[in-house]
Amino acid sequence: MKKRRLLSVAALIISIAYLYSNIDAEELLLDIRGASPEYLLVAFMLSVSAFLLSTVRWYLFLKEVQKTSFKRTLLASISGYYLITILPQTIGHMIKVRLVGGDYFKALSALAVGMSLEVLVIVLFALVFEGFMKSSILWLCLILLLLLREEWVYKILDYPLRFLEIRGAKRVAAPLRDYLKRTYIGWRMAKRNRLIFFVSFILSVIILFLQIFSITVVGEAFGIHIQMRRAIYGFVMSLLFASASGIPGGFGANEFGLVLGIGASTKAAVTAFVYKFLFQYAYSVFGAVVFYKVVYRMVSRDEDSPR
Repeated sequence: MKKRRLLSVAALIISIAYLYSNIDAEELLLDIRGASPEYLLVAFMLSVSAFLLSTVRWYLFLKEVQKTSFKRTLLASISGYYLITILPQTIGHMIKVRLVGGDYFKALSALAVGMSLEVLVIVLFALVFEGFMKSSILWLCLILLLLLREEWVYKILDYPLRFLEIRGAKRVAAPLRDYLKRTYIGWRMAKRNRLIFFVSFILSVIILFLQIFSITVVGEAFGIHIQMRRAIYGFVMSLLFASASGIPGGFGANEFGLVLGIGASTKAAVTAFVYKFLFQYAYSVFGAVVFYKVVYRMVSRDEDSPR
């Protein structure tokens, strides 16, 4: 754990140092003053659209596994931006699932199916680049296995737990087997409706396109023309660096990867920061308020309920 934290700190320092080395103070002020508000407004609208579509995708899968409301799904989604900013991304997503209520593991499965589709689309985009070919094919095979043969994965994971339970570790193994089974059932329920699954896949393609296209739009706002191919490359690089760094919210690492992808310069650095602000940091601030309000209501409800 300590080594992981040290690596995250080192990654953060390297990312910020690299970005700082590519920023000219005078040019930075000129770029900010000369930014096009029209392009920034378009980028903001694309960001909101991507967020709403992502929430709709989760909601569609959630409805397949349990009763839920779009409002609760929306509040959980916006809270998630705050949680992944202060916590490792996986933990942040796991906590936000608690906010939708119902069976936790089924709700988690609904989120995981949607995110798997998004990863699938990212992998398909990454196949365009020769440098990502081998790793992309590996990820593609893994995701297709999860989506098409989830029962195989379930049996592989359940076998060692069943073995431990038979060998006398029932107290530990039994609850884990129950959690795994509920997750597996939720996964199957979420993807059983082929129409919902297809619509969600299309939504994932649209969401990824909006995110990548927004990189070019933000670039235009600061006078830098970014081709879609470079935007895709920068987007994939930002995800890879953020995942490898372990920095909560990918702070610095996302921008570092994006700048490497679109080309190092002051304009590129400003583009990366503004893009990240529009697609995460702005939601994180609002998400913090929403998260603590939701938690307060949940705690108050528990205190008022009869014991």
